[in-house]
Formats: sequence, C-alpha cells, structure tokens
Amino acid sequence: MYTYDTRANRLTEKTDLVKAASTEDANRLQTTAGIRAAGNFNGVALLGGPALGTSVNLFAFDTDTGAFLGSRNFPMYGNIRHFTVAGDALYAGVGVGANGGERGNVLRWTGSKSDPFAFTVVANLPAQAADLTVHQGRLFVTTWPGSDAELAGPTAGSAAPTTSIAAVWMSPPLASGAPGLNPEDADGWQQVWNVSSYEPDPVVARAYALGGLASYGGFLYWGTMHVPMKATTLHMTTYPPADDAAAQATIQNTQRSISIYRGRNFGSHFQKVELLYGATELPAYDPAANGGAGAWALQPTHQTPKFGPPGFGNPYNNYTWKMVVAGGKLYVGTMDWSYLAKELGKETAAELGLSPALADDLARAPMDAAGMRASALPEAVYGGDLYAFPSPTKAATTVDNTGLGNYLNYGIRNMVADGPTLYLGMANPMNLRADPTDDVPEGGWELIRLRGY
Repeated sequence: MYTYDTRANRLTEKTDLVKAASTEDANRLQTTAGIRAAGNFNGVALLGGPALGTSVNLFAFDTDTGAFLGSRNFPMYGNIRHFTVAGDALYAGVGVGANGGERGNVLRWTGSKSDPFAFTVVANLPAQAADLTVHQGRLFVTTWPGSDAELAGPTAGSAAPTTSIAAVWMSPPLASGAPGLNPEDADGWQQVWNVSSYEPDPVVARAYALGGLASYGGFLYWGTMHVPMKATTLHMTTYPPADDAAAQATIQNTQRSISIYRGRNFGSHFQKVELLYGATELPAYDPAANGGAGAWALQPTHQTPKFGPPGFGNPYNNYTWKMVVAGGKLYVGTMDWSYLAKELGKETAAELGLSPALADDLARAPMDAAGMRASALPEAVYGGDLYAFPSPTKAATTVDNTGLGNYLNYGIRNMVADGPTLYLGMANPMNLRADPTDDVPEGGWELIRLRGY
C-alpha cells in the first residue's frame, strides 16, 4: 500500500506500518489476495480486497497524518471492488459469500478515525455489486452474476433469471427521508436494466457481467464485461457438443466483446436506453432445432448501435473496467485479452476435454466471430485500450490502444480523476517479465498519470 503526493510527485510505501502494528494486522495483510478497492472520507482512507478463503480485509489510514489506524476482517463478504462518495457519505459495493457469488450489498460508512470500520447495509441486491456512481440524485450500481453453480443451475437453457443476472440497479433518492441512504432503503432499490434486453442467447446472457459506469452529460453510461472463455465453458456444460464440429460452432458463437450503453429517466415511463457500441444481431442456440440436435442462428438484439460495433471495433476488448469523467470528457478503460489468448485457449481446451486442435480455435475465436459480421477487422494489438467521449453527441476516440506504452498492461483496471488529470491503475500480471536488458516491456503493476489529452 502506498500514498502518492501529487504536488511533490512522491510515492511513499505504507506497507511496513501495517506489518509493524500487530501480529494480527500483519497476518491480515499476508492473507489479503490483493487491494482491489480504495476510498476516503472525513480524514480516513480505506483500502480493501478479498482475503484467502471467503472474506474481505479492510485497512484504514489517517489521511491527515498518514498513520495506520488498524485493520478488520469481514467474514460475511467475499469481494469488494469500489467505493464512491455520494452527497455527504461514503459507500462501497460488496459481494456476499465465496468470491461474492451469493448476493450483494451496498454499505454506507458510518465510521470515524476512532472507529474506522463501522458500516451499515443500505442495499440488498441479488448479485454482487461491481461498480457504483451518483447520477441525478441517486446511487446506481452495476452487478456481476451469481455463482457458477447458480449460472449452470437446474433450469439451464431456459430464459436467464432477471434477479442474479448482470443488471443496473437504482437506489431510492438520496434526498428522501434521512440524508443519504439508510437501512430503511435497503429493499427499495429498483432494477432498471439487465443484459437479457440485449443478449438473445439465454445461456450466454448468464455469463455477462457489468463493470464501469459514470454520469455524463445528463446520461448514465455503462458497459459489459466478459470473462474470457466463460460463456463458452458454460454453454458446453449446458449443451455438451457431440463432436469437434459442434464444439467449434459453440466456440465461435459464444464470443462477445464489450457493449456500451447509456440511459436516462430511469424508473419512469420516459426511460430510454441507447446502445452506443454493440451488435444488431448475435448468435443464439436453439436446442430443439435439427430434430433435437440443436443449431445456432443469428437473432436480433432489437437495437442499433449509435456509434459503432462491439468492443469499440476490437473483438478482444472484453472488460469495461472503469469509466470516469475528467476535463469535460468521459474516459473508458478496457481490458484487451489478445496477449493471453493463446495460453487461455490451451488451458480451456484441456479443461473441457477438447482436442488440441481446438485450442487455436479458442484463441482466434473473437476475431473469427467478429469476421462473420464485418467486412474488415483491425489487426490484433496487445495492451488495454483507453477511449474518450469528447461530448455526449460524439463517438468515442481512441486515446491509446497499446497499454499506455506497455503492451503487457492488458487492461486499465481503475481510474481516478484529479481535475483534468487522470491516474490510471494498470492491470499487468506478467510480473515474470522482469529482465530490463531484453526487448520485452517489463511486467508488473503500473500507475500512470495522463494529463493534457
């Protein structure tokens, strides 16, 4: 854990403060898989992430003095991704159970420097919270689907459930009743959109997740997330392919790149959601076709993208990891899994018991699938992508599509705005790429400052 002084351009590591505080604090740090979420309010900075097992660890610091205030384990939660300040309160989204797969909560921080780990539940959600933001006096949350067991549950092949399926949820008004959200608001949240309104295949729809969202120009923007190979694996588990040809068809037809949306007037008769980047039709599987042998066919999404194709035109753009507004523009950071595709193809083929020949099909699948519906495709370029909407009326432009100078940065996991300046937290697990004398960029996490774009 670190602090970064934006005026002095100085990075200071704080990890030793935790290690030296107590054996219990040191053990919590040692068993934390990673720091995934950070927030600060009223002089307290909270950093947290999933712990080994099925819980979450939080660490608190005094932002005035830099002192470590302590740590706490939360055994009821299995995941935490983001904090946000709304009105005069700090909120966090969490997942309940192992890896957050059982359901979700939104927590309001009620703590202080003397009691930094006090929270109250202000939302009960059927799926874990992914990201959250303020839009027109309410809190909005995107969710991830339930556990793998639920996704492949006893009704596999039927319409995707609208409870735990990835969705956008809207809170009661922050100004209603007591200021901010409170325990009495926990069951008053409304689902205002879910992925089944776009995705025609019910099994693939269960594999969708939602990620970054932001309020911009009077609209709420959000995007989808697609764990590589998850939809393929789920579909083959639900409908086992009879041979390699059927497996190849499933591989090609279950690929999805991110789709980007915006909406307004949520929860009213005037609600409108627009598809900004996506497809007019997608393949869906009919298990009753061909006398029960099953078949794939393109089905309409009943939407026409306003600006362009899925993935901003890059078939390997699979995560809408974060959105943030800075300098009058809306920035969108993605994950691009093209660098991982070959190895993930081999691993997935082995896990599913597929022939080695299909491993290459898995690696090429996003490009092949996109090629079925486009006359020209760009060359695959390694590295996460950053896009910017210059205004609500214009399409996004490409800021960078090469991992901000290091193609081993396969994604932009988080972004924080400081006026017009952006700080980008890059995802880069290629930490064994550590030889400064070779011609390969270095692996390992990077923090990048972007200004003046």
